[in-house]
Amino acid sequence: MQRRLALALGLLVPLLGCERVMDRMAERTLARVDRSVLASPDLQVVLCGTGSPIADPERASACTAVIAGGHFFLVDAGPGSWKKVDLANLPTGDLEGVFVTHFHSDHIGDLGEAETQSWIAGRTRPLALYGPPGLVPIAEGLSLVYGADVDARVAHHGEAAMPREAAGFDVHETALGAEPDAAAVVFDRDGLRITMFNVDHRPVEPAVGYRFDWKGRSVVISGDTRKSDSVIEHAKGADLLVHEALDGAVVARAVAAAKRLGMDRMAKLAGDIPGYHTSPREAGEVAQAAGVGHLVLTHLVPPPRNALLERGFVHGAKETYAGEVTLGEDGMRFSLAPR
Repeated sequence: MQRRLALALGLLVPLLGCERVMDRMAERTLARVDRSVLASPDLQVVLCGTGSPIADPERASACTAVIAGGHFFLVDAGPGSWKKVDLANLPTGDLEGVFVTHFHSDHIGDLGEAETQSWIAGRTRPLALYGPPGLVPIAEGLSLVYGADVDARVAHHGEAAMPREAAGFDVHETALGAEPDAAAVVFDRDGLRITMFNVDHRPVEPAVGYRFDWKGRSVVISGDTRKSDSVIEHAKGADLLVHEALDGAVVARAVAAAKRLGMDRMAKLAGDIPGYHTSPREAGEVAQAAGVGHLVLTHLVPPPRNALLERGFVHGAKETYAGEVTLGEDGMRFSLAPR
């Protein structure tokens, strides 16, 4: 009897220990969200998607988080990016809005998840959506697609937990006009000013970039663009320039390989891409001409999966830019203290 009791206790004690461990794990998981970033005096940038439409296990598609003055925004929300936002422990329930650069799928594919998951996390008003004309049908379409999900969650959890009025989007479209360097302030509150400006991604129009100014510090996000005088103009004196980059030499080799394999359609599509993107060398030229403090390369095509390709991106930019160059990776953070 005593042996049986001892055996039972011997089995029970580890189980109780496991339960305590599991309880602590659950608490840490629920408490991992870092809301302190909202109170920080710094202008903060988190890369939540540095990839492109090309599949990459390490990189989501285009998405950059910017936090300043208690405001938390995303610039673009490409496929896979919402998980990176969540894994960065950002306060998803406090997401205020998304600034869209253009309407390619690799920049808007996770808009529905950003809206839905931030609502689930506790957002108390519709998600603001900023960008050029064309946002309204996207917001309406996503609201239709996710409508059954909203109905189910409200019915299951109740209005108190999942207020229907907080679901969906609050759209703010701004038409900049045809001038290549046209710009407009699209957000100006609590000392944070956000400017939208045209970029050259033709034949894709409209296409825009954004500049965030906060307490003497600034960050510019290029969006997709070929080398653009508008980016130079609006990035002048910026502390941080987050700029797209495409390695044309590697893409050319991929095009040649596709032709050898008889993959003519793929060769055509890949061959068209470099014409409306920026090489690392050109991104360096933009940063140098604008006098920015730090160049961060993102939207990397093709995704650099080895040291040789990584070196090509960085060295290309350093050929023309004297400042600091960083090859962006998902999860990277930058913090700019007020001046």
